[in-house]
Amino acid sequence: MRKISNVDDAIEKFKMAAIDNRVCAYNGNYRKANRAYDNLMQIKKYLLENNALDLLKQLYEDPNLWVRLAAAIVMAPWDEINAFNIVKGIKEMDVDMYSFAAKYTLLNWKELSSSNKKCDL
Repeated sequence: MRKISNVDDAIEKFKMAAIDNRVCAYNGNYRKANRAYDNLMQIKKYLLENNALDLLKQLYEDPNLWVRLAAAIVMAPWDEINAFNIVKGIKEMDVDMYSFAAKYTLLNWKELSSSNKKCDL
């Protein structure tokens, strides 16, 4: 991944990494999918260090479901209710790999969330 130049660049790179992660995983190229996931985590760290993690909330409405899902998962510890509702909504859409991933994310929600609150599954 190229160096992140600013927070806007980080958001664009986040979108690209999320899409790469989904495409590579779908095609069975887990090496590249894992690299894309690592990029997502580096971008999260950059945004957190620059007090700009909240900018990921703009991706909650992205047309790409994988981008939405990735943003919601990253934001879960800080924006639990909204993130939960996005993941639950994707699960309920019943759209192949997206809903499958959302379903298993919800099964592990307690580990993602910042509190021990029980969200309504």
